[in-house]
This record gives sequence, C-alpha cells and structure tokens, in this order.
Amino acid sequence: MAEIELREVPLFSEMDEQEVAGIRDIMEVMKFKSGQVIIREGEAGDLFYVITEGRAEVIIRDAHGSDIVLHEAGPGDFFGELSMLTNEPRSARVRAVDEVTTLVLERDEFFAFLRTHANAAIDVLIELGGRLRENDRILRSMASRNVNEVEEDQMTVGQRIADKVADTIGSWPFIITQTMILITWITLNVTLKKDLRWDIYPFILLNLALSFQAAYSGPVIMMSQNRQAAKDRLAAEVDHDVNTKAELEVNNLLRHIEELSIRIEENHAEAKQLMGILKKRKKPVARAKRKMTK
Repeated sequence: MAEIELREVPLFSEMDEQEVAGIRDIMEVMKFKSGQVIIREGEAGDLFYVITEGRAEVIIRDAHGSDIVLHEAGPGDFFGELSMLTNEPRSARVRAVDEVTTLVLERDEFFAFLRTHANAAIDVLIELGGRLRENDRILRSMASRNVNEVEEDQMTVGQRIADKVADTIGSWPFIITQTMILITWITLNVTLKKDLRWDIYPFILLNLALSFQAAYSGPVIMMSQNRQAAKDRLAAEVDHDVNTKAELEVNNLLRHIEELSIRIEENHAEAKQLMGILKKRKKPVARAKRKMTK
C-alpha cells in the first residue's frame, strides 16, 4: 500500500507525509483469504489491524451458540484495539468476508503511536463509543426478539385458548352482549305467559348457567395470567442479562477513555517540554545574531 493511500485512512489523515512514512515503516502487511479467521475469541490481543482492502466481520456468540455479526469493517476501518488497551483476551472473532489486506501494529508500537498522535487517539475513542452504542442496540434487539420467539414457541394449544378466552371475557363487547342476554332472559321469563316461560323466578336455570360460566372462566383466566407472569419473568431475566453486558461495556469504555486521556495528557506535557526546550535554544541564537549585527 502506498504512503499517500495510508493517509486516506481516517486514523492517519491528520499526519503529514513524513509521519505517514514513519508509521508505514513499522507496520507489517498481512493478507487473509475469504472466510479465514483473523482474530479468535479468547486469544491474546497483541496486534492492531487497519484494513486497506476487503471486508471483515466482527462476530460474537450468543447464549445459544449462534453467531451474531456486530460490525462489518471495510477499507479504512480498524480492529483489535480493545484487548490491546485492556490487556485482556479478545472478546470477539473477526472473519474475512472476502480477501482482506491489513496493516498491522504491535502493542508497544500502537501505544507509542497513540502517545504521539492525539488526533488518532481521539479517533480511537470515537470508534469505541460508536461500537458500544451499536453493540448495545444489537443486544437489546436480540433480547426483545428472543423473548417473543421463546414465548411463542413454548405456548400450547390450551394456553392459546386461555389467552383468547381471557381477552374475550375482559372486553366491553362481551360485557355488553352478556348484559343484553340477561335483560332479554329476565324480561321474557317475567312478561310471557306462564306456560311459555322456561325459567320462572328466581331464575334457577340462569343462576346455574352463570355459575358454570364463573366456574370455568376463573381457572382459564388464571392460566392466562400464569403464562403472562412466566413471560414477564423471562423478559426480566433477559433485561438483566442485557443490562449486565451493557454495564460491562460501559465500564470497559470508561477505562479505555481514561487510559487514552492519560496518554493524551502525557503527550501534551511532552509537547510543552519540547516547546520550552526549543524556546531556550532560540534565545541564545537570537542573542548571538544581535551581537553580530552590533
């Protein structure tokens, strides 16, 4: 990859040609075939990758062992910085979508690069924040979808009928319909001739029918409520897992920000010292020039 192409990568865009040449000299080219795993989850993180050609997927496994694509990286994107900053094992797997060419920095060279290039350190911070938001969005969407899918898969025919009955009984159309039936029943058994009445006062048949309705609707409604309670418990468990993961990600990001802020402050302090040294060197030269003019 040519030096001028390296400057097109946002991480190095603020560097001049001399700096680009210097960073390019310490970067090693690594190529990967389509489908090849670039980073494996759990391995030591001692390399930082910048993609110059091709595309790669950042993948994690969910609780069921399924692969979840968190991010797709293309030319100009970078990965591998998280485990290098925290000195922890890789938390995700990176796989080449097609043929991928990368430029690689080792840990010490990566840290030295961040210490001397504040703009690049800020770019790393921005990228970390964006990935955290995207990961949190994916985890929450996964949780919402999984709760509904699990609940739908586990429902039996009886539970579906119970839900339908509970929805019907707990509605205004049912109350209005039943009220009209009761009024009609009582009116007819009061106003019709005695030989046409089928349930004379005190309406024993009507009381029996209502008793049967209450005897069966109560347990059916309880079945629906128990199923809803189980769904609520499952949703609470998933929310807890997602919140725990999000909290860990936030803590990691805060730690990364703190480490990068310290490095940026050290960089600024070194820059001030260098400026002070340069000023001290310029003063004797200026004095010598004035003496020569005199």
